Amino acid sequence: MMRFELLGPVRAWRDDEEVGLGTPQQRALLALLLLHEGRLVETDTALDVLWGERAPRGARGTVRTYVYRLRPLLGAAAAIESTSNGYVLTLRDATLDVTGFQRLTEQAYEAGRHGDPGGAARCLRQALGAWHGQALAGIRGIFFESERDRLEERRLAALEELHAAELELGERPGLTAELRAAVAAHPLRERLHEQLMLSLYRSGRRADALAAYREARKVLREELGVDPGAGLARLHSRILHTDPSLDTRQTARQATAAPPPPVPSQLPPDLSAFTGRAAEIAELTAVLHDTSGTPVAGITGLGGTGKTTLAVRVAHLLRDRFPDGQFYAGLGGDDTPADPADVLGRFLRALGVERPAATLQERAAQWRTAVSGRRLLVVLDSAEGAEQVRPLLPASPGCAVLVTARRRIIDLPGVHWHRLGVLPPHEALELLATISGPRRVFAEREAAERLVAACSHHPLSVEVAAARLAARPSWTIDEILAQLEDDLRQPVVMHEDCAIVDRPFRDAQARMDTRQRAAFHLAAFPDCHQLSPAAAAALLDLPADRAKALMESLVDLHVVETGPGGYHYLGLVKAFARRQALAGLGRAQLARALRRLLRHYPADGSAATSDVRAVRDQAAGLLDAAPVLVPERVERHRHTYRRGGPPGQGVTVQGATRDR
Repeated sequence: MMRFELLGPVRAWRDDEEVGLGTPQQRALLALLLLHEGRLVETDTALDVLWGERAPRGARGTVRTYVYRLRPLLGAAAAIESTSNGYVLTLRDATLDVTGFQRLTEQAYEAGRHGDPGGAARCLRQALGAWHGQALAGIRGIFFESERDRLEERRLAALEELHAAELELGERPGLTAELRAAVAAHPLRERLHEQLMLSLYRSGRRADALAAYREARKVLREELGVDPGAGLARLHSRILHTDPSLDTRQTARQATAAPPPPVPSQLPPDLSAFTGRAAEIAELTAVLHDTSGTPVAGITGLGGTGKTTLAVRVAHLLRDRFPDGQFYAGLGGDDTPADPADVLGRFLRALGVERPAATLQERAAQWRTAVSGRRLLVVLDSAEGAEQVRPLLPASPGCAVLVTARRRIIDLPGVHWHRLGVLPPHEALELLATISGPRRVFAEREAAERLVAACSHHPLSVEVAAARLAARPSWTIDEILAQLEDDLRQPVVMHEDCAIVDRPFRDAQARMDTRQRAAFHLAAFPDCHQLSPAAAAALLDLPADRAKALMESLVDLHVVETGPGGYHYLGLVKAFARRQALAGLGRAQLARALRRLLRHYPADGSAATSDVRAVRDQAAGLLDAAPVLVPERVERHRHTYRRGGPPGQGVTVQGATRDR
């Protein structure tokens, strides 16, 4: 049996004999793998943790050497398995002090919730006994500093819970002295001040308890510029008035606070029509079940794919794991971004903080303090950026966060992002049946399958089609499909339903710069199933590297899909972008782009024969076709493009007046 210690110097023991772990860097790699026990640590992550931006040449080989040396030291007690892009450490006949500490604190919190302060105190004393100094002592690096802070926060939360349990059980010798030492070491933790005041008062030292309050108020004003919180101020008042209930042996929480506010339960209702997404739910719940820290899961994707609906469903499924509250905030996205200070104010008031601090930084500190030791779930919907999200993240283990955003927030590290796509065909069909009625849908199953395919299996579009179907009970599904296809062929969408379907695409387009909008419109126009990177470069009249970068930026905006053969559009997105192209570019400009693509095709072995034939027919008939828009409207759109509105011509994409 081996035991590994991270709650102090990084050490390993086999029975009672210490095992040498090698150089500091090799020891650091083992610590990294232990902190991610059972999970993949990518080689790139290891390089960044061990060396940062100064990784030496041959660093990958050095990591392999460290792993090679560690394996015989671990023997059969633990295994380090290599994968294609990293390593996974699995404990077999071994223990890890971090895991034991976490298990004991969870048992203690559970005992406290069931009214067993003695059991809670025993578990917490055993958990805190696993510490042998500063966590990860002797290991350097930004990652380990962050982990040290995280583990120290958990230790302090456990220490506060231990003091609360002991105060409930009754004063014990030495408790007041321990609380004085804890307050001196951590003067900004108001709960420690409360516990010290209560301990002094119950020891018959009322004057010392009032003096401890004055000292706490002085420190908070000097360091943070804030007055003591509601709990500390309320306890001061009760001591000042010699409240007889303070002399009873009850929990510190009961003694220092008024009746607690209701447990926050802010989640929006779960939709009864929710359909499918089993794989996505499994992935997100697995991330949020991770109790080794404060997991953050993110959902991103094209508007209308159901990011919020999925987040709310997952949150409802997990709410029992977070008995201390579930918080929800709509952050507004690009439209009207919410001020994180306002959101924190609402969160703090829900936790019973009557007077949140004035500044964002102070409120964030109050929030982290208020959630310490609690198990909370926070859902942040339609996030705009890292500066909006970061102050809202709790730091307490046992909490979890679920974020939705239109695109990845790349400067928010530690988030497990999931890109949400359209529904599989059978789930889209099930959604249609759930809303419009299964009997009708499955009586015309083939037509219903064509209808959801025409909706690109896009959840919002399927919902709109289902609503139209429900509003026309005498129509067949084929008639609904014909009407939908006719609406989508129109140069300007007039029907309210189609405007709803178009809204996510318009929102995505509004976030594009000039070159992105031009490429979005032009790449959608050819009658082909997909474009290889080289074909996209020919169509856009751009060098290959610039065309690829532009198309990849559209993938990040979720309006273009990518796969082994290149780039393609969802049918509805393609229809929207083509209407924009026709309105803004004009037929002559589009015809020249198609001719560039046709000249490229003989050299593109990946192009399907049917695609080449379709584009050739499209180019031949384009200039002879009847105008789709009235001339005045076409001219108005062209004028808008020239003045810097929605981009249009190939010259706008490339930034040169070259015509092919």
